[in-house]
Amino acid sequence: MRTVTLAASTAPALTVGLAVYAALILGILAVAVDGARRRRRRQAIAAAVIVGVLTLGGLVVAIISSVA
Repeated sequence: MRTVTLAASTAPALTVGLAVYAALILGILAVAVDGARRRRRRQAIAAAVIVGVLTLGGLVVAIISSVA
């Protein structure tokens, strides 16, 4: 097994990136809920699809980073 050491300047960037990623998912989820409440089907479906894609993308990246 390999041990990977992150550079000191990489950790804050990863933390900020993860926070922005989570905020993006929550923001688009709010758009999906708002679209559903206002009976805007296209907006709600599109936002839900984007949330799903971002969530699956995050899962794939997490699996790849844990394996590598």
